[in-house]
Amino acid sequence: MFDRVVLASDLVDATGAALAGAGEVVSVASVHEAARAARPQARVPLARSAVANDLHLPLAEPPFRHLFRGEEVRSAVARVVLSARLPPALFEELAALRAADPGRYRHAVATAAVTARLLMVAVGDAPALPDLAAAGLLHDLGMRHVPPAVARAAGALDREGTRALAAHPLLGGLHLARHLGAHPAVEAALAHHWKSGAGYPALARSPSRSVEVVGVASAFVALTQPRPYRSCPFDARGAADVLIDEARARLADPSTVRLLVHALRGGSGESRGVRFGRQRVGQAPLVNRHTPIAPTAAAL
Repeated sequence: MFDRVVLASDLVDATGAALAGAGEVVSVASVHEAARAARPQARVPLARSAVANDLHLPLAEPPFRHLFRGEEVRSAVARVVLSARLPPALFEELAALRAADPGRYRHAVATAAVTARLLMVAVGDAPALPDLAAAGLLHDLGMRHVPPAVARAAGALDREGTRALAAHPLLGGLHLARHLGAHPAVEAALAHHWKSGAGYPALARSPSRSVEVVGVASAFVALTQPRPYRSCPFDARGAADVLIDEARARLADPSTVRLLVHALRGGSGESRGVRFGRQRVGQAPLVNRHTPIAPTAAAL
């Protein structure tokens, strides 16, 4: 079981300030403890950050055209995302991510938009949506603490690389807990690779439905964007095919994948009526060296 990591070096933020010291154990429990102990910080609307200038990019990308149909939908999604409020320190993290890893930054912004759209289809306009969009934006922040050679590996990872990559939900969860306290972004960081217990890290209980939405949105976006370990991205139908297969295998929440398919079809009516087709007609890469990580592999 993989539910903790011992820091080999200090964990620092974009300014060099220490978040945790070498030798500390970061676990699911310690992340929750950090969230409870966090002091409130002033928060600023995302509309006053650089993200406001970049949000139009995912809204216009071809894989997402079925999700963001029409100016009314795009404006509503942008309004939800940009009304999220975050401490300025996290704006600095996003700026550092944008400069150091533009692809990962695009994934973050797109996941925020897709998360917002799926939840709008599910529940309409709800007060919690900006915080959940922020969770989509920040859920993968732990990748900032993964060695670049591992994060950008084009081939299969060895044991050391696997452990370094598997640590990122815990490191991101701790980083966010220090700044946000109890917040959906912390839970999304911990749970976005959980895969109903077949992923990492091990969790004591299932994440909330809204956090499951962040995980499915993240996976959908990642599949449709370039990665060094595959020859090309999946198209939207191909990415949906992958997630439908995972839902059938109980590696993704079936109702959340059904919501994604429903939103791709326009989002009218109830998602409960969606039925998964068996024919796979989407575009998939010819070469895909993605390394699946199970809790037992991460714990080696």
